[in-house]
Amino acid sequence: MGGPQREFFRLLMIEVQTSMGIFEGKAGQVFLTYDQAALDGHKYLQAGRLIAWSVAHGGPCIKALDPSLYQLMCGQEPQLEQFDCSVLPDPDVQSRVKRILQCTTAEDLSALQQDLGDWISECGVPGIFSATIGEIPKIYAYVVKHYIFLRTAKMVNQFTEGMNAFGNLWDLVRNNWIAFLPCFTNMRSPLTKSSFKAIFKYEYSPRGTNHREKEEDTIYSWELVLNIIEDKLTELTFEDLLIFITGADEVPTLGFPNKPSIDFYTQEAGVRRLPYASTCAMTLFLPRGITEEQELHNILNQSVKDSLGFLKV
Repeated sequence: MGGPQREFFRLLMIEVQTSMGIFEGKAGQVFLTYDQAALDGHKYLQAGRLIAWSVAHGGPCIKALDPSLYQLMCGQEPQLEQFDCSVLPDPDVQSRVKRILQCTTAEDLSALQQDLGDWISECGVPGIFSATIGEIPKIYAYVVKHYIFLRTAKMVNQFTEGMNAFGNLWDLVRNNWIAFLPCFTNMRSPLTKSSFKAIFKYEYSPRGTNHREKEEDTIYSWELVLNIIEDKLTELTFEDLLIFITGADEVPTLGFPNKPSIDFYTQEAGVRRLPYASTCAMTLFLPRGITEEQELHNILNQSVKDSLGFLKV
């Protein structure tokens, strides 16, 4: 439970997106594949169930669907006339769709009808042969909708059926699609120093004690280390730290069960004890009395980079 569970679901969502063969496109903006073997093997169903399972247990969602595809799956009608065809995963389809978009003259339209008319008709636009230049934006939108959504309708239905296996979760998503937009599409921004710090509370000793004075020395160095990370002067990232402390690389969809914390320990004389974390308690333990930020950075970086985890052993 706790940290291992959060790390498991984080890695599971990566595997669902990259290893099941049901998504295609660039990372963070994927489409469902048209794969009849995967459909017969119920892979889309399985993926939907795994995503719903993660969300229901406090894990992350997939956060990778193309926004236009997500809206279509939710019964919305996005403005596909402005769709960026460069994100389409098939270079040949991308080239054909781009040619529709670039059709601006009667000569262009005539050539388009001659070269791609049959293909456009197969995309559900039989009126291409009698179309006018003014109808090109709508034809472009129809073709895009066919390729990213209608063509894979059976795959979409199987995927959403899988999500509905957990308390009709997809029905909830569909009825509240705006609220769930950050869960299914890549709206995520990298953690900043301020957003990272806001996640944590500090477990200080009582004021006036020797421990408290040394803890404040460490936190001063901690602040400087966070500055180094924000300024990208180290390979260490805020996401690395959050994974080390909680098992998650961001605040889960349903939030953490309690507020993660920073606690302290006393270094024993002659012993070099590295910072450590409990992912179940979501607590990072830092040594008291560290007055040099480079020293804290070095031991913290070693702790994070050398720590074991799923897929590391």
